[in-house]
Amino acid sequence: MPSNQNYSRRTAYKRGMLAAKTLLNSLFLLFFVGSVLLLSASEPASSTKLLSPGQNAPISTLNATDNIAHQFPAGGQWNMVFFWSLFCHSCIEEMPVVQAKLAEIGETGLKAYFVSLDTERMQKALVNFCKLRELKQPVLMERVASDSFETADKWGVVMTPSVFIVDPDGKIAWSHQGPLDIEKFFADFQQMSQPPASAPCTCEGH
Repeated sequence: MPSNQNYSRRTAYKRGMLAAKTLLNSLFLLFFVGSVLLLSASEPASSTKLLSPGQNAPISTLNATDNIAHQFPAGGQWNMVFFWSLFCHSCIEEMPVVQAKLAEIGETGLKAYFVSLDTERMQKALVNFCKLRELKQPVLMERVASDSFETADKWGVVMTPSVFIVDPDGKIAWSHQGPLDIEKFFADFQQMSQPPASAPCTCEGH
C-alpha cells in the first residue's frame, strides 16, 4: 500500500494542477471580457481603422449559434454586417428593432449577418438572448486568434456596434460605429439601393 506521505503528495499535486487550470481559465476570461468591454465603449477611438466606402469587404466564415457555418457577405446582393456584443447596451436594444425592420423588407432586399464578439464561449448565453428577444436572424460567433479577433479586426472594428452595408459587387457602401439611428439607416439604404434612373431617350424613331 502507498504510504500516507506519497498519497498526500499526489493529492497536493492534483490540487495544485486544478488550481493552476482554474487560474488560467480565469485569466483568459478576464482578458476576453476586457477586450469586449473595450470594444463596447460609448465613444469611438480617436484613430479608427474602420473600413470605409469603396473598400473591398473581407470574405469570412463563422459558425452560428446553431453550429451551422455561414460565409459572408453574400455576393450579388446587398448585405448588412452588424458587429455587436452582449456587453453592449445599445446593441441589445437595437437588434430587435433592426431585425423587425429587416422582416419588413425581406432578405431579397438586404441580407443580414449579426456577428457577436462574445465567441463560442458565450454560446449558451447568446442562444438564451435570441430566444428571449425572439430574434429570427442567425447570430454568428466570432473567433479569437491569439490576442485578436479573427473577423472583426479585418473589418477595422474598434467598438460595438459597428455596422456595414456591402453592395452587390462586394464593396463597402456604408459604415458606421456607435449607436445607430435605425430609421435613418434604413432610409439611407433604400436610397442607395435604388437602381439609377435611366436617361430619357432622345433619339428619333425610324
